[in-house]
Amino acid sequence: MSEQLLPLFPLQAVMFPGARLPLHIFEDRYRDLVNECLREEKEFGMTLAVGGDVASVGCTAAVSSVLKRYPDGRMDIVVEGRRRFRVHGHDVGPVGYLVGRVEYLPSDPQEVDRRLADETIRLYNDLVTLVYKERVDRVQEGSSDSQLSFFLAQKAGLDLPQRQQLLETESENERLKILHQYLTVVLPRLTRASEVERVIRSDGYLQSEDPSEEE
Repeated sequence: MSEQLLPLFPLQAVMFPGARLPLHIFEDRYRDLVNECLREEKEFGMTLAVGGDVASVGCTAAVSSVLKRYPDGRMDIVVEGRRRFRVHGHDVGPVGYLVGRVEYLPSDPQEVDRRLADETIRLYNDLVTLVYKERVDRVQEGSSDSQLSFFLAQKAGLDLPQRQQLLETESENERLKILHQYLTVVLPRLTRASEVERVIRSDGYLQSEDPSEEE
């Protein structure tokens, strides 16, 4: 598959296809990136950045809504995950943000293991019932979504390395196995209030492009 150029937004977060994430944008280069994507109705790439290292697999995001624009140019937006990609190299663009040479990853053609999917859904439903009560909808067994794992992962309480591992796993059945194993381990721990709080904290929040920035 041929490489394409994609503006990159490294962040201490992992975006999944179909997920929605609120972001607070304040740095000039990322204001320019977001405004360009809004004008041209195009996507940018979100990649996990930890300690100066940028992950090799990320997910494109499109701005689904602008919640607020501030007089100084800052903005609150909501983005939606679209397509997974692999970065084969990147350079600093003329405005200061990274531009990656990326390859878009194909969807998994393998048929989903229905028994595995339903067992994982049951475990997920147990988790959201315990942690979120009625605030998060349960998932109906028998779902035919080819990217079910990414949907389930959004509220499962995975940490960043676990989320990145899931994003990088190409097979849907392998992703479901990872989630099934994780949920089997974490559910017995949810009798502890501290574990419930950890799961809740791991969900999406109003993320700044600089995790150290305080508003």
